Amino acid sequence: ANSALVVAVQAGWLPQLYQEEGGEWADAAPPPGEEVLAGVAFQKAVERRAAVMGGGNLVAPVQTIPAFLEGTISDEPLPTSSYRLGVKSARLDLLYPPPITEALRLALHDFEKTMPGFISPSGLLHGVETRTSAPVRVEREADFQCRGIRGLYPAGEGAGYAGGIVSAAVDGINVGEAIKQGMMHEME
Repeated sequence: ANSALVVAVQAGWLPQLYQEEGGEWADAAPPPGEEVLAGVAFQKAVERRAAVMGGGNLVAPVQTIPAFLEGTISDEPLPTSSYRLGVKSARLDLLYPPPITEALRLALHDFEKTMPGFISPSGLLHGVETRTSAPVRVEREADFQCRGIRGLYPAGEGAGYAGGIVSAAVDGINVGEAIKQGMMHEME
């Protein structure tokens, strides 16, 4: 079965990663004046690293769950993958910055607690999915209107307020309620 593990990248992580003198993520920093696009720059950097790890031609880098947890390369032969363009054993534990790798490791151990057997050599992690939600967020006020642009209601994934169809629907309902409240207030 295909599924995904998602880690929310905290805004405070990116400047810290980019500013480490000679650090491996310094090259991923957005150009001066474009810091608001740090999330986009981070996505591109992770995707480039994954492409290199896969060897090109859209081959996906993969690692078994035990190897990811141990920080080792997965032994060949790899478990079967449904990814049609090919897979290559790689150190996904080194693909991500440490806070992301650690969050993924914790999540895998939590899964194992609730679903014994989840950590298995047949579980194959593929790198990398970076497009679960918008890498930027359109700021909004408590009344759901865009900060600085009254009457504009940023909502859902594209505005950075959801990570999937259900959460986008819930956010849309909340924004709709806020619009209704605003209209009722104007009529008073």
